[in-house]
Amino acid sequence: MIRLVQIELIKLFRSKRTYLTFGITLVLMLIIDLGLYSDGDELFNYLLQSINDYFYLEGNLVNGYLISYLALNTLWVHIPTLIVIVTAHIFSSEFEQGTIRLLLTQSASRGECLMAKFICMILYVICFMIVVALSALIPSVMIFGTGDVPVFIDGIQFIQESSFLSRFWKTLMFSTLAMVAFSSLAMAFAIWFRNTLTAVLVVLGLLIVLTLLQTFVFGIFSSWQPFIFSYHIAKWQLFFMSDIPMPSIWNSVYYLIGMTFICYVVTCIKFNKMNISE
Repeated sequence: MIRLVQIELIKLFRSKRTYLTFGITLVLMLIIDLGLYSDGDELFNYLLQSINDYFYLEGNLVNGYLISYLALNTLWVHIPTLIVIVTAHIFSSEFEQGTIRLLLTQSASRGECLMAKFICMILYVICFMIVVALSALIPSVMIFGTGDVPVFIDGIQFIQESSFLSRFWKTLMFSTLAMVAFSSLAMAFAIWFRNTLTAVLVVLGLLIVLTLLQTFVFGIFSSWQPFIFSYHIAKWQLFFMSDIPMPSIWNSVYYLIGMTFICYVVTCIKFNKMNISE
């Protein structure tokens, strides 16, 4: 199994798209830093003008911690898009390159081959999320310094500077689990459709549609929210509330773990039943 994982990692890091996703992430974070460096004060004066008449705000409001928090909002669409481009290809590349028959005729079982790819997918997501976290945090703190963070959740809340990093790293761990679950869905579609582009389009289409349903909740849709994955992926925001609602977060953790398990089992069944002559 270890040898199979090593082979999958070699194939992963020989692919140009792997490094392109890392590069695009770094550019994305740089754009956020440069944009807020030039217009950050004006932007936040506008956002906070409703309370400036009633409260006197002092200190470094446009700081590295705030920008790191804003960068996490790329978790809605940008980061999932970059991740599934690579993770779907991990599974569908064998079909596209015509090496699936060679893969299925080797001594390792189909289950072992799929598990090796699954482990490779998880390792990639972990590496990617670490790059996201470090590129969001380190440059912004070096440029803007640190300070308290105003967060617009259920009104406006201020997260103390001393507690920000613990909340940030908890968010990273939760978001990594969320991206593994999302990648597992891409894995299932990649095996089913045997094509990276089709799998990416389907899974991103689901993300967009479900996010819209979650954002514009009308009547009956409100009762569906706990059953859609975009609702649980968005729970990373709860780590930046004054009082973190841990029961709600744990419910989402269980949901995401269960979603990952179901996607893996369905993919494994499909992969094991696959006819090598197809």
